[in-house]
Amino acid sequence: MPQPPEQKSDGGGRYFRADDANVVRDRDLEVDTTLKSLSAQIENIRSPEGTRKNPARSCRDLKMCHSDWKSGDYWIDPNQGCNLDAIKVHCNMETGETCVYPSQAHIPLKNWYISKNPREKKHVWFGETMSDGFQFEYGGEGSDPADVNIQLAFLRLMATEASQNITYHCKNSIAYMNQETGNLKNAVILQGFSDIEIRAEGNSRFTYSVTEDGCTQHTGEWGKTVIEYKTRKTSRLPIIDIA
Repeated sequence: MPQPPEQKSDGGGRYFRADDANVVRDRDLEVDTTLKSLSAQIENIRSPEGTRKNPARSCRDLKMCHSDWKSGDYWIDPNQGCNLDAIKVHCNMETGETCVYPSQAHIPLKNWYISKNPREKKHVWFGETMSDGFQFEYGGEGSDPADVNIQLAFLRLMATEASQNITYHCKNSIAYMNQETGNLKNAVILQGFSDIEIRAEGNSRFTYSVTEDGCTQHTGEWGKTVIEYKTRKTSRLPIIDIA
């Protein structure tokens, strides 16, 4: 095979094959830059910063890498793809829990539904049935619901348990215990992410508890009930509707 021409340098004594010294030096610089970039990317994976540019996989990963960091808002990217679909969450750095924000943290206090038949006691779904209602979405204000749902799917796969609190504000509405009847027949029903119904009583795997119950009777005043649900079946959360 024909060989590339050899060229002698102006100073004599040293030969360069095909390319001159400047081209070789430029290529070395390019390789060096590439290696530094790869090294930085590997370091970002090994020790994420929880920023939009360098999100962590979960708050647990962030806690493991930075055990001295304080709880607060950080960015995570559970699917480890392009960081453009990363979501902002609250990280509890004491427990490593990842807390996902709802798209709408508060729902206006008003009369959302008036039954045509006051004697009718059936449950009515807020998002599915009420004309001005909506199903709950997550990821914080401005997040793309489709992106968040994908990230939540990966987050569920990594998690061993999940929990959620919902504060129900009431006025002449029973949330949990009916003080007049002494039973839970009028208690609200929650709809989980996998379309399961989570109730106040029944199978213990599908029942919620309350930490505060201020909606036990019709007083004409505003009150609130704090509902809590914990499960090892992470596919059941988050809650998407209430009746």
